[in-house]
Amino acid sequence: MRIKRVEAVLAAVVLSAVAVGCGSDDDSSDATTAPVETEAAVETGAPAETDAPADTDAPAETDAPAETDAPADTDAPAETDAPAEAPDAVVVEAGLLSGITIDGDAADWADVSATDLTMEPIIGETVEPRDAVVKVGHDGENVLMLVQVDDDYNWDPEDVHLSAALAVAWSIDDAAGEAMGATDEDREASTGMVDIWHWELECAAGEVSGGSTSGPGEGKDPGNDEACNFDDEWSTDPETREDDNGEGAENSLAGSWSHSDPVADADGTWTFEMSRPMDTGDSNDASVAAGGTSQLSIAYWDADSTPEGWEDDLHVQSTNIGWIIVNFAS
Repeated sequence: MRIKRVEAVLAAVVLSAVAVGCGSDDDSSDATTAPVETEAAVETGAPAETDAPADTDAPAETDAPAETDAPADTDAPAETDAPAEAPDAVVVEAGLLSGITIDGDAADWADVSATDLTMEPIIGETVEPRDAVVKVGHDGENVLMLVQVDDDYNWDPEDVHLSAALAVAWSIDDAAGEAMGATDEDREASTGMVDIWHWELECAAGEVSGGSTSGPGEGKDPGNDEACNFDDEWSTDPETREDDNGEGAENSLAGSWSHSDPVADADGTWTFEMSRPMDTGDSNDASVAAGGTSQLSIAYWDADSTPEGWEDDLHVQSTNIGWIIVNFAS
C-alpha cells in the first residue's frame, strides 16, 4: 500500500509544476502548493531547503576597513598651521633722494613711496591706536625720514608732556629686539643694542631741532639737545636708555615738525621730518649704507593720554608688527 501513496504524491507534484508553468501572478497559488512541497521534501530528505551558506554571507556584512578610514580624519598637520600666525614683515624701500629740505614741510616728499601702518599700545595699556605714514630715503650721505601721524594738535613749549612726542629706533645689533632692544614678549631681557632718536617738542614748528644745530645739553652731554630736546640715545631694553655720551659721541640729528591744523585740539596730521649721517663713526649710532638693510621701529606719545599729558608707557608703537625692514637703494 505504501507504493500507492508515493505514486499519489508524485502525481500531485506533477500537477503543481504544470500550474506554476502557466505564470499566474496571484499570491494564493503559493499557499495551495506549499504543503505539497514540504511533504515531498520530507519524503526525499532534500538538503536544499537549509541553504545556510547563502543566508550568512558574513564577509560582505563586516567590510571593516572602509568604516575606519582613520588617516583621513586625523589630518593633524593642517590643523596646526603655525607659520600663518606670524605677522608679515613690513618693508620700506629707501630710495636715493634729492631736493629734500628738513623744514617740517612734507611737500618735497610727494613723489616718495609711503608705507602705511597702525601703531598699537603696549600690551596691557589702554591708549588709542594711531595711523601713521612712513617714508625713508637717503641722499648718499644722510638718512632722510618722514613720519606722519593722525592726531589732534597739542603743543606746550613749557611742558613737553602736554605736547606730542616721537621716537624712532634703529637696530645696532642685528639680534636686538624691536622694543628698545628687547622683544614685546619679554621686555626685560635684552637681545642687543639700538640707536634711538628721541624727540620731545620744545622748539616751535618749522624750527630745526637737534644737537647738530643747538649744541650739547647740560654738562656738555653730546647726546642731549639742550635747546629743542631732540636727543641722540641708545638702549638695550626699556629700562636701560641713556644719552649717547661715549667716546666719539656726537649728536648729528636734525629735525623739524609741523601740524596740518595748529589750533588747540584740532584734528589733523603731525609731520616729523628728520635726517642724520648714514655713518657717524660712533659705535652707539646705527650705521647704514647704500645697498644695505636696516631695522626700524617707531613710537608716538599723545598729549591727551591723561589730564597731565603723556606718561612713559602710555604711547603707541610699531613693535606690534616687529621690526620694519628698510632697504637702502644703492
